[in-house]
Amino acid sequence: MSGDGGLEVALGGARLALQHDDGLTLTLVGERTSIDAGVARWPDALRRRAGVAAAEHVLPMDVDTARALRQGRGSSMHQAIELVASGRAGAVVSGGNTGALMALSRQRLGMLPGIERPALMAALPVPGGTVWVLDLGANIGVDARRLLEFARLGHTAVRVLSERNPAIGLLNIGREPGKGPDVVREAARLIAAEPEIDYYGFVEADQVFAGQVDLVVCDGFAGNVLIKGAEGIVRLLFAELRRSVGRGALAWVIRRPMQRLHDRLDPARHNGAPLLGLQGVVIKSHGGSCQRGFASAIGLAALEMRHKLVPKLEQALWASY
Repeated sequence: MSGDGGLEVALGGARLALQHDDGLTLTLVGERTSIDAGVARWPDALRRRAGVAAAEHVLPMDVDTARALRQGRGSSMHQAIELVASGRAGAVVSGGNTGALMALSRQRLGMLPGIERPALMAALPVPGGTVWVLDLGANIGVDARRLLEFARLGHTAVRVLSERNPAIGLLNIGREPGKGPDVVREAARLIAAEPEIDYYGFVEADQVFAGQVDLVVCDGFAGNVLIKGAEGIVRLLFAELRRSVGRGALAWVIRRPMQRLHDRLDPARHNGAPLLGLQGVVIKSHGGSCQRGFASAIGLAALEMRHKLVPKLEQALWASY
């Protein structure tokens, strides 16, 4: 019910997700009358795999964390999280306020052993594959131990989702060992000492997209700036290409290659950031996502459930203590 596109985007994304995944069922949580009216236009085969759960109200996008905790009960976000907590759903996907989603999920689902706060992780395109980045904004100011915690979470998550042992880089302003703030240099020492982690070293922002590492660890401030900057560059790139090519014969010739490139770099195709560290699968969809992006977030939730990511994270964290 939240996000810039509201119900229209969420319903459109839900429909796309059901079309792409025959094994998926959804519970759509929110204002029942509006949801029922939208779902009524779906084919019967899709409607049979989509239930509706009514909520008393919707938390606004500008809600602060304290208010979300005070007034969240009965909201569409709280009701969706409750479905996971009670075992009636396997995962929750929301395009609502990130702080509210994190606070309510942490309160109702609890945390994995040794984890204090969830971290947001997402995939970005690189040559020949993807690179995962965390944290993307859930934790702004962190110490070296928290960055080590992110590395442990990301190591296990990427290994489960991609079935390979990830090379991990630490985001910094230079590659040299003496560069960067004290907290980043101390985190590098801690991560390098972890026997199970394949630590690559420091990576600069432009190297994130070179494909040299599988996972980039940083605090939430740097991660959020990185991903928002990347999204802006992609939009600028395609706006300039469209302007330069125009509508002539050249545009017709390169239309298909341009579409393939757009599909490869489009942020919507990489939408969906898991809140790692919770005792449950919680996926944050970008508030400005389109329908295809929301469907991508739902698909990521299904992938994490099928790969049993949370139990495997818990097992790995217990083993590290």
